Amino acid sequence: MQSLTRVNRQPLYQQVRQILLKTIQSGEWKPGEKIPIEPVLAEQMGVSIGTLRRAVESLVNDGILHRREGAGTFVRTYRDLGYWNVFQIYRNLDGQRRGEFGRLVTFEVTNHVEEKIAKALHLLPGQELIHMIRHWITTKTGIEEVVSIDESYLVKEKFGALTREFFVKNFRQGESFYEFFDREFNVVILSQKCSAHYECLDQEISHKLQVPENFEALCTERVSLTFGHEPVEYRINRGRVDVTKIFFDLS
Repeated sequence: MQSLTRVNRQPLYQQVRQILLKTIQSGEWKPGEKIPIEPVLAEQMGVSIGTLRRAVESLVNDGILHRREGAGTFVRTYRDLGYWNVFQIYRNLDGQRRGEFGRLVTFEVTNHVEEKIAKALHLLPGQELIHMIRHWITTKTGIEEVVSIDESYLVKEKFGALTREFFVKNFRQGESFYEFFDREFNVVILSQKCSAHYECLDQEISHKLQVPENFEALCTERVSLTFGHEPVEYRINRGRVDVTKIFFDLS
């Protein structure tokens, strides 16, 4: 664990908070892991229990740590968020989840992305991303129909072991991307920034996404952030307008 810098002009509890946060970001404390009790941490860091408790409480309030009554304080995981659909923006008009199953259609590693994506993810020149496209499919009409398309750009250094084969083998039917990130890579999504608009897909985008030209979609673009407000994913969701609505859980 990093040491305090006494010449730092920040309030002491904020310095302690930053050290605790960096301990989590480094993976020394993993998602779901119980952190040492506060008297032990205070002694290790050479601060009062009051200062340590204030730093811990600020991380709890930000959703980075999670208190469990009678058990202690833990690094937050996606599973702790309770309602599994906190980050699930799209619903079918009947209130059900989009499609009956998903299908991976593109998996590639690239360092060529739009400027807005590079900027949102704070990429360095030449930094690599994992680019994935998945179709959500329904068979309610008796034939397979694409009702939604997920296009994700993942910061490769956060998901280094992820390959097409790894995804196909380890992604579980019915789980969300964020449960998968949490379980396999210790990447916990804590917040997002989103925008929404209507889109009629032109020939170039339709070809890339492997859907018919002029596919009309309710489109959201979102940046997913982990500990320390670090962006790790840029996702573009396109739901077919005739069966899709946008739903936000703001609780």
